[in-house]
Amino acid sequence: MSDAHMMGGPEMAPQAPQRSGRPGEPVAPLDPPQSSGRPGEPGPPLDLASWLARQRWFAGKARRIVGTTVDDRLPVGGATLCVLRVGLDDGSVDRYVVALGGGADVVDALDDPEFCRALLDVVARASEIRGERGRLAGRRGRAFVPTLGTAASVRRIAGEQSNTSVVFGEALIMKVFRRLADGLNPDLEITRFLTEHTSFDGTPRLAGALEYLARDGGVATLAVLQEFVADGRDGWRFVLERLAAGDRALVALTRLGERTGQLHAALATPTADAAFGAEPITAADVAAWAVGVRRQVAAAREAARGHALPDVPDVGGPAGLGSLVGRVKIRHHGDFHLGQTLAVGDGRDFAIIDFEGEPLRPLEERRRKHTPLRDVAGMLRSLGYAAASARLAPGERLRWETDARTAYLKAYRAATRGARFVPESDDAFARAVAVLEVEKAAYEVVYEANNRPDWLPIPVRGLLNAARARRPDRAAGAP
Repeated sequence: MSDAHMMGGPEMAPQAPQRSGRPGEPVAPLDPPQSSGRPGEPGPPLDLASWLARQRWFAGKARRIVGTTVDDRLPVGGATLCVLRVGLDDGSVDRYVVALGGGADVVDALDDPEFCRALLDVVARASEIRGERGRLAGRRGRAFVPTLGTAASVRRIAGEQSNTSVVFGEALIMKVFRRLADGLNPDLEITRFLTEHTSFDGTPRLAGALEYLARDGGVATLAVLQEFVADGRDGWRFVLERLAAGDRALVALTRLGERTGQLHAALATPTADAAFGAEPITAADVAAWAVGVRRQVAAAREAARGHALPDVPDVGGPAGLGSLVGRVKIRHHGDFHLGQTLAVGDGRDFAIIDFEGEPLRPLEERRRKHTPLRDVAGMLRSLGYAAASARLAPGERLRWETDARTAYLKAYRAATRGARFVPESDDAFARAVAVLEVEKAAYEVVYEANNRPDWLPIPVRGLLNAARARRPDRAAGAP
């Protein structure tokens, strides 16, 4: 998840991944290209490089794999969990998790129910499995289902990209992070905070986790186990299906706006945990955020040659983000769009999922506090993509987007009235959201120009409308 335009927004353009090892530590030489040792050697090398390049979750498709090295092997349920270092032709090195079955061919053990049950058992027992160079540790969460048992049904969810998810007994879902990064994954961190320190019930509760503990002291989140929302439907597809059926889904989007506000209020819960405590937004914060907006707009202008893009002056002043000074910055979703929600009860409620953030950004950046209005801007852009993707007449498409934005924003504003993380006045709220939507749309312009030029008019129109919404006589709800 967190992955596709089909989930409500464009994929993040490839970035250079983090190198393995500690900062400043040289990376060990890689094995020859296109080969790597097979667990249980001796035996022929497996062609892991070409197999990796074909996997949907492999993030380096724009680059060529020049070598793979098995850093560690951990025996799990008759298969082997491998930690791989993968070298790319731009000189970068990344780490991936691959579960290999036996035999001469590369077989993904996550397709094997027995292997998946063995992973679940590590969590259930809160046990550890020792590998050649590290350990796999299971951690139980409050929502673990002890009665699930080893005979629980197992099914792998198809169609995902950056991660792999497996459902157990229609009660729990395990998301395996294929790309490993040392540090606390925000999906685990935020879900645990919401489960253990708040009463927010709009996110599946944490049932457990798997962590990889390397010999050098590094710790990486390998998997997160949560409650499974059995009647949940992907929010992006839900909205498009409702529109196709003649239902404008405005009641559902009102509920989504309310749920978003409740999420942010929960993440602003007073706590002694420095990772979650709200912090005052300073003039320096706003100045830095404004620089980021201007940089993104400049990149969009460069990418969208031939398309007239507006000037966006004073993004950090009173007509932009300046009204946020003195409010607070908190943890937030970080990659929020319709595809990060589940419509429950045919849209009567929503569950918010996938707090990993944009998977290709460094973990520390994804864990950084910011104004949660970034999430609001992300959802507004997702509604813009939904309007463009729906089979509606042009006039009806415009009316629906206007009404959808209004329904969502009105409910969010009502749910967060008086909260320390939003501006006090409606005008200040609207202008801050508009600036953040400018930034998001500008990012989309760059993505579409580089990947899907035919789609470029969608974010260009969004950028124009968001820039226009900064005027005093406009509101952020207008498309």
